[in-house]
Amino acid sequence: MNHHPITTSRIGRTLAVRRATLPWILWVFGLSTTLLLVGLWGRAVTVDHDTITRSTEAALSADMVTDRVYDFLGDGLAGATGISKAEADGVLSEIRSHPEATAAMDTLVNDFVTAVVAEPGGDTTVDIAAALSPLVPGVVDELERRGVDVEAEEVEAAVESLDPVALEGGETIPVGAVTEQARAVLTRGVVVAALMLFIAGALAVAVSEERWGMVRSLATRIAFSALSFAALFRIGGWALDPDGGRSPLRRSGSILVASNLNVFLVAGGVAAVVAATIWLVRRTRRGSVPVQREPIAGRRDDDTTTRELVSV
Repeated sequence: MNHHPITTSRIGRTLAVRRATLPWILWVFGLSTTLLLVGLWGRAVTVDHDTITRSTEAALSADMVTDRVYDFLGDGLAGATGISKAEADGVLSEIRSHPEATAAMDTLVNDFVTAVVAEPGGDTTVDIAAALSPLVPGVVDELERRGVDVEAEEVEAAVESLDPVALEGGETIPVGAVTEQARAVLTRGVVVAALMLFIAGALAVAVSEERWGMVRSLATRIAFSALSFAALFRIGGWALDPDGGRSPLRRSGSILVASNLNVFLVAGGVAAVVAATIWLVRRTRRGSVPVQREPIAGRRDDDTTTRELVSV
């Protein structure tokens, strides 16, 4: 029994449209997958306070903070005691290795990091004078050793003259404010990407003749993309700082890039489970139900040459 020519022509046009549109739909689906996975990872980073703190600590090197603070302290010491700036710098260089100086600088760095990563509305001021007050006895002793007669009150006045550093406003923007803004942008991006992914996936399934097969294919794409991103970001984190301390900024970037890879692993695992489940169900059904073949129009049912309409 032959099919009507009009029906055959319509089927041919439908298949042609599917073959032409499906690659573009899959391209949009792949782009949406990338945007969604990266957006989810980025948003996870913005809410990971521990990672942000460790990255900030790496970028805000202790040497940089120490040099800047000792420079300020040297100016204040020279002005309060009447010694030259060179003499003041010499005194401070001698006490840098003292335990109390090391402890004071560690406290100061921690205070800076805490202020930098503070959420908007939190405390973004660092009291340098309070952190450096334990250095006063050591500075007085070093001045006396150099033959400079100075009262402890004068050194205390030099330390107290250091104004607190406000990290909010002006040219300095706390990391907490930046992460909050990034979180809002990434949240909107994740919603848009998820919507694009759903629409593209629905269209791909709609134009496919083997719909469950297409769902399995889409889930497989997501799984491989997620695993690829996990590997890429892990290698990227190592490549940024392979020596583990080449530079503060490299170390900071390495910590961020290599963090929260569980987002990719969870997304890839869920997609892989979906794909595997569909594959098992279809395999079971194929083993119990014979495959039906549709003869092509113009061929007799007993014709030995048949073709099966398959999806693109």
